[in-house]
Amino acid sequence: MKTKQLKEKLIGEFKFMRDYETWAAAFYRQVAKEPDVENKKLGEVFLETADDEIRHSQIIQKIINIIANNL
Repeated sequence: MKTKQLKEKLIGEFKFMRDYETWAAAFYRQVAKEPDVENKKLGEVFLETADDEIRHSQIIQKIINIIANNL
């Protein structure tokens, strides 16, 4: 596979992962705010998990930038 094609393929796959992590963060936040989640500690766990997902998406964005600038 040529370098340009590989670069585009990798960037596309990493963007998909980044977008999934962002979606997951929003989902965890939504679950945490559900009225049926009465256990405050459980809601906090969902919010912490959402924050983790955002950090994951930021790491993936760094990987995308590295690929874009170095491959």
